[in-house]
Formats: sequence, structure tokens, C-alpha cells
Amino acid sequence: EAVDGSVAVYLRTGVSSAVRNRQVRVRETVDRLVEAGVLEDAEVVGWPERAREPADTDTEAAAVALYDEFVDAAGVRALEPFFEARPATGADDRIVDLPAICIAHREDGVLSALYPYWSDGDHHSIEDCMQALCNGDPIGNVRKS
Repeated sequence: EAVDGSVAVYLRTGVSSAVRNRQVRVRETVDRLVEAGVLEDAEVVGWPERAREPADTDTEAAAVALYDEFVDAAGVRALEPFFEARPATGADDRIVDLPAICIAHREDGVLSALYPYWSDGDHHSIEDCMQALCNGDPIGNVRKS
């Protein structure tokens, strides 16, 4: 059964070969899910290890905007320790450390699922998301905290 909405897979650049292999497996699984018609719309986006605000590049600005969207939808506690925002020194206001892989699902433009994610003491991993999609299980997990 097809999943309504859109899926975005965010992959950090400059990772180790072990992490890169994991990223490749996720990307291949997403490609297969699109080919099978399970996912109608899937986008793969690269992002940096860390993003600064104010941003030096459009990529950093987009990553900070995504982090802020995720915080607004789910709360900071649901994102830790996968994302980490901290004050920066010098002219930068803050730095956001980004996970090696992140998957976001949006229905009608509203964030409905996010992996990795903490909810009620449970870790929702990238692998949990991939398994749920492959099994036809619901993936929605975002609850405003």
C-alpha cells in the first residue's frame, strides 16, 4: 500500500566508509520502495555535519531551517542526542550538529514522522523506519511535546 505524502532522506556528507555503507543501504531501500509504488515522492538531500546560524552557505541555512521545523513539530527532547544545538562563539549565534541519516515524512506539508527520534523513552531508528515502510506499517511518530 502506498504511503501518502512525501519522504525526504537527509544524508550527511564527509562520513566514514561504514556510515557511507549504511547510507547506501538506506538510499537503495528508498529507491526500491519508490519503484514498488510504496513511496510516491522521495527526495535525497545532502547536508553538512554541522550548520551555523547565521549560515555561511545555503546548505547550512536549509539545515538550520529543517532543525527548527523539527523542533517546532516535535520538541527538542525528541531530537536529542541525534541533533545537538549549542551556542557558538564569535559572530555565530548557534551551531547545530546533524545526524548522518535522517528521514522525514510530511503529509500535506506537515511533519508526521521523523527518524531518528525519541518518543516516550523509545528510540525510533532509521532501521525502524525502513522496516515499517517495507512491511506496510505506519511510520507516523511525531507528537508535539
